[in-house]
Amino acid sequence: MNLDFFVVMYNLVSLFALIAVGYIAMRSGILKPESSSYFSTLLMKITLPCTIFISLVQREYNPSFIHDSIIIIIAGLIAFPAMMYASRYLAVLFGVPKDSRGVWAFLCAYNNSGFMGFPIALALFGSEGLALSVMLNIAFNMTIYTIGAMELTRDNPEHEAGGLNVKQIIFSGINISTLLSIIFYFGRIELPEIIATPVSYLSGITTPLSMMIIGMALAHSKGAEIFTDIHAWVCTAMRLVVFPVLIWAVLKVIPLGSNPLVGAVFVLIMAMPGASVTAVLCEMYGGNMHFAAKAMFLQNLLCVLTIPAVCMLLG
Repeated sequence: MNLDFFVVMYNLVSLFALIAVGYIAMRSGILKPESSSYFSTLLMKITLPCTIFISLVQREYNPSFIHDSIIIIIAGLIAFPAMMYASRYLAVLFGVPKDSRGVWAFLCAYNNSGFMGFPIALALFGSEGLALSVMLNIAFNMTIYTIGAMELTRDNPEHEAGGLNVKQIIFSGINISTLLSIIFYFGRIELPEIIATPVSYLSGITTPLSMMIIGMALAHSKGAEIFTDIHAWVCTAMRLVVFPVLIWAVLKVIPLGSNPLVGAVFVLIMAMPGASVTAVLCEMYGGNMHFAAKAMFLQNLLCVLTIPAVCMLLG
């Protein structure tokens, strides 16, 4: 599978232009600080679930997709824990302070697979790429709220960690839409046009909304202290460059089946910046929120350069 350089750059520049719109709107006062919270709720609970659902339901049925889905889920169940445990030892090796090692390892291992990964996968690979991303997100959810959450407690052992709200995780809009899309797709259930049309309209909002929210988040960050934290820079390098390139190299030797799109989507999603739920989980489990904010700012800022570079590897 070949990715045309100019097609990739066109799509990525368009997406990152939307980040700039969100940044400018927030910095100029057009949008209020609380706007990002409302927009994030709209994205996570309405438009993103619609995007996930329609991505599978409107695809032509292909039995080989079952095989591809199983492969990418298994690959995710191997990759996420492997990155987490490798990062745990690297944090010690690189001299990361003890009160930041948990979140440092967490941000190296877990990426923004849904919030940012889905729209980019859709833009570059179409509905099939998005559908594979949704399948990979199953492995993401299975590990981030278990071994990922436990890793964050290492930053503050005395913190009274909030209990994991299993019901909230299981019945989230993203998981429900994923389950429904699988039922409709593999059950070959045709969606009535009167439902498909509004769902498609809502799905179309997801990409611009998600990019603008990232820009709005960047507008809240303060520069000087962020750019002088060496550990935030190393964490950023691991998340955006080292792990994606290592995974790409492994898949050159051990490909994920005969469909090259599976490996391409897997590497692309692994090249995304840190998970958007990091701040929430830090608050629940005592993770170092201050360090998380610095590292996530750098990762979201520099991914503008690293994601196109990773896409060139895929080409």
